[in-house]
Amino acid sequence: MMRKNIKERAAQGLCSYGLNIALSDPVVIMMAARAGFDFVRLDCEHMMFSDEVVKDMIYIARGLNMPIQLRVADLNKASALLDLGASGLMVPHTSSREKAIEAVMATKYAPYGQRGMTGSSRALNFGEYKLNDYATWANDDVSLIVQIEDKDGLEHIDEILSVPGIDMVATGKNDLAQALGVPGQNNHPDVIAAEDMVIRKALEHGKYPTLMVKSQKRIAELYNKGVRCFSLGRDESLLFGAMKDNLAALKLEEK
Repeated sequence: MMRKNIKERAAQGLCSYGLNIALSDPVVIMMAARAGFDFVRLDCEHMMFSDEVVKDMIYIARGLNMPIQLRVADLNKASALLDLGASGLMVPHTSSREKAIEAVMATKYAPYGQRGMTGSSRALNFGEYKLNDYATWANDDVSLIVQIEDKDGLEHIDEILSVPGIDMVATGKNDLAQALGVPGQNNHPDVIAAEDMVIRKALEHGKYPTLMVKSQKRIAELYNKGVRCFSLGRDESLLFGAMKDNLAALKLEEK
């Protein structure tokens, strides 16, 4: 009954590779599935998607059994997004235990949270699943990802990650760099040290780290530290890079 589950893959020691989505065409998800990605993550914090686009993205992903996570700026639509069938929510700037509890309350059913219950959600496959059955495995099926990306989050990380119901932990190196006084320097030693600390703490608390990575060298380093879930970049950046490379490879030199 349950869908492909990224945190279950991590628990089995399997690596998962994801694509961050900024483009609003659902065909990107189809391309990601055909290319062999294991999950996609829709960035609703930094991009403006209409409700119709988000709905279509979730439907396409579900039809392809492609886990789709949504990074959300707030939790106002958490129930609706999960009832449509989103595989997980990422909550940016989780900087306190209170914010972590708020996220759990919005995304998890009892005994962890108070996610609203309805027997007519798309997540129930139009009634194929009964609500009482779905409620028994929904907390495992839906992932809550908290992002530790500022000083408060780093300072209160043990309090945050001790909250039951959190599944995965991400960093945000752009914001971490700014918070640590080195904006734009994502590979500064202080930023890498902070990210490594987040990884260590996540594993200590039994959570699965999920990191944005742009080099195979860093993937290998993170793998050796216990990370099994990687985002490889944003769709528009990968497309732009492929365009430039293709043009450079085929363009004739003029004499």
